[in-house]
Amino acid sequence: MLHSELAAKYRNLHGSLLHCGRDFIEKFIKYKWPVTVKNEKHALEKWMDAQKGNPGFEIALRKLISFACSEWYRRENLVTIAPEEALARVLAANLSDYPLGMWLDSPARFAPEIADFCERTKVEPLPETLKGGVPTLLDLRGVVCPNNAMRSRLVMSGLPDGAELEIYLDEGSPIENVPGALVADGHVVKKRQKKEGFWSISVVKRPGRV
Repeated sequence: MLHSELAAKYRNLHGSLLHCGRDFIEKFIKYKWPVTVKNEKHALEKWMDAQKGNPGFEIALRKLISFACSEWYRRENLVTIAPEEALARVLAANLSDYPLGMWLDSPARFAPEIADFCERTKVEPLPETLKGGVPTLLDLRGVVCPNNAMRSRLVMSGLPDGAELEIYLDEGSPIENVPGALVADGHVVKKRQKKEGFWSISVVKRPGRV
């Protein structure tokens, strides 16, 4: 008799738990599903997810950033700027909200941030610091090799022929390696000047190179 009563109570408890479980799931689907749909990844994020690990993915991400920068200028100023120049302007500005230099050092690692940047440039206004002309200063202090060489080459490649750029570099490897990389690209290092704790070099872009 006691065994039968316990079995009945167990069946009732089991049935109650199943009922509660079904009720919870139904409510979760009813109230949470729209949130999942709302936060679904956009097309660019899906493309990045599909391309990860493929050869050329990082090159594609760098090009994607440059075209996003160009579109940012076009939307704000109604003037078309070449992607290379637009990237040079944004990269040299060293915007705290958009650390393009860090992203470009390792694009695959920062793919979500790059996707977010591309989306935000479609709606956000162009920062005041970007409304001037071509950059004349690139501060690479604190940027290690070979990332400093890569950034300086990207900025120089976006400048018009004959443009002069002043670059700040740390002592040691940066002042040894960056000028050599720029000279290899055909640019002219006009001057090297020792400052207090860092170096300043002036580089002129040669026409028809890079």
